[in-house]
Amino acid sequence: MQYNYSFEAASLLFMLLIFVHFMVVWQFPTEKTRVFRALLIVCIGESAFNILSSIGLANAGVVPQIVNEILAFVFFSFEGLSSLMIYKYMVVISELDQRQKKWAVSAAMIPAAFFFIFLLLTPFIGFYYYFQDGVYHQGRGANFGYFYIMLFFVLNLVMSIARRKIINVREKYIIYFYTAAALIAIWVQYYHREILLTSLGNSVIVIMIYLSMQNPNDYLDTVTGIGNEAALELQLKDELMRNHEGTVIIIRIRQYQQMGMLFGAENCNMLMAELGQYFFHLGGKFHVFRSDADTFVVMTDKDRYQEMVKSVEGRFSEEWKIEENHILLDHTVMIMHYPKDFTTIPEFFGIRSYLSSVASGNAGKEPVIETDAQMIEGYYRQNQIEMILERALRERSIQVYYQPIYSLKEKRIVSLEALARLFDGELGYIPPAEFIPIAEKNGDIIRIGEIVLEECCKFLSKHVLSNMSLGIRSIQINISVAQCMQQNLKEAILPILQKYHIPTSMIVLELTESTAINAPALMEHHMKELGDAGISFAMDDYGTGNANCSYLMRFPFQEVKMDRDMTLAYFNNETARIVIENEIRTMQKLGIPMVVEGVEKLEQSEEMERLGVEYIQGYYYGKPLPEMECLRYIRNFNSAPEDYGR
Repeated sequence: MQYNYSFEAASLLFMLLIFVHFMVVWQFPTEKTRVFRALLIVCIGESAFNILSSIGLANAGVVPQIVNEILAFVFFSFEGLSSLMIYKYMVVISELDQRQKKWAVSAAMIPAAFFFIFLLLTPFIGFYYYFQDGVYHQGRGANFGYFYIMLFFVLNLVMSIARRKIINVREKYIIYFYTAAALIAIWVQYYHREILLTSLGNSVIVIMIYLSMQNPNDYLDTVTGIGNEAALELQLKDELMRNHEGTVIIIRIRQYQQMGMLFGAENCNMLMAELGQYFFHLGGKFHVFRSDADTFVVMTDKDRYQEMVKSVEGRFSEEWKIEENHILLDHTVMIMHYPKDFTTIPEFFGIRSYLSSVASGNAGKEPVIETDAQMIEGYYRQNQIEMILERALRERSIQVYYQPIYSLKEKRIVSLEALARLFDGELGYIPPAEFIPIAEKNGDIIRIGEIVLEECCKFLSKHVLSNMSLGIRSIQINISVAQCMQQNLKEAILPILQKYHIPTSMIVLELTESTAINAPALMEHHMKELGDAGISFAMDDYGTGNANCSYLMRFPFQEVKMDRDMTLAYFNNETARIVIENEIRTMQKLGIPMVVEGVEKLEQSEEMERLGVEYIQGYYYGKPLPEMECLRYIRNFNSAPEDYGR
């Protein structure tokens, strides 16, 4: 039989070109890379020996039979290995755990064992092929080879379906396309055995894998030339799978955004490239990454990390050049150890995020933060709080406490501030300082705001509107940045008030300066719309951050709340006292009432009264209390009718 190996030759050429490129360019030394290299070598070997065997058979009169027998045997060996290696690659990208991987590989070894046992017996019993008078003939078990290849197609499809949540869409399409192409090739060759198409399906899968899943450019940062976050994840995953021990050093440049604004994107990128080269020489090839625009990561042995950190701190104590300017880079170094601190990629990114938040609160202090037992405990507590918060929102078990606001002129409680509270059977009371930042980060703050608003409306409808002698004229409710970013804020608030027949004049929305500055134009729009409907606004945390008179000039606030820290400073710092007295006089001239927070002693209240402050909020006049306790407290404090609330 005269064989047509044109397709086989073209497939071999393509795979050889890929192999050369693969060996020349950067390839991160992960399990996936190692398996792909083995797959590529096996597919090249299969194609090469298929062509050599065909040439030998076509020239059987010249080529000794023993040579043709060896070529045929080697080709069949590569053919059996190629299906096995494609399946092995599928196992790797499916990210199975060690037990699952063991079972998956064991399942594949059973048909592979039969294939190679029959191959070893073929020279004696002619199972796959035999030679008669120097002529090649297919054996009675030749169809088993087709069955073997088909079986691995099925295993690949089963794996892709079973791990569909892990394997991304692009990878799944490659698997399906390869299966279809290979089945067509096998079908054609089965009925036209003179046409060699064995390697066509292999070359298709190799090319698609290399261009999509093994493309080295997917793992390089274009600015610095070092690995990107995808490469970091790939390398870390490989280290963890192989149970290696090591250390991850994370260096974050704090003033990255400011540098971009001051010096321009091009100059900033040149500095980042210089930093990338510095870390490359420090950590070595395949161990240095730029995971975010402002963040570099170095992976190293646990015995070398202290030396590296010392080197980084030494270099960052010197100036860096950007354009014609010499600047010191404000930075944070975060250190994590594996597998002591984390054993999975999600844990790594979670702990890194937690360390970043710790570092943000540590600005200007010690620039090096290394994980310890307390930090890891803090991270897992944060995770636990996330789950508790999710459950509380699902079950609507977020509680609302109310803190009294006292009028110094009327000598009675006239208003309340609504405060969200979270409790758990295991952790107990969870402070707002813990769960509110989590809610702001994951977007749950909007749902918390909706629950608090509705609970306040229920409270007013049930206990206040029918008992005006209680003396409560309004409730102040915090509104988050995320809520203010909604285009339809008015539609999110007014229907709830209408549902419970709450006058809009009884609702005061508290805004912080961060809420106002994130979207000032949108905030002005919201304040006008809701203000026209009768809702008032109070500037919260006045005197901290950027919350100052400039916001009062731009936004129509009807009330100002002086932060607790400012109150404490007034009584402990002469400079603060002078500044705050001036601020209070300014509010009085503007006709804007002021609520002073954090008043905990009688003398503090008396001093605020002397200054002409209108309202006091603090533990001296009442702590945040749950609904019924708050009602009883107000009733007693304001001498409301005794039968109220019974």
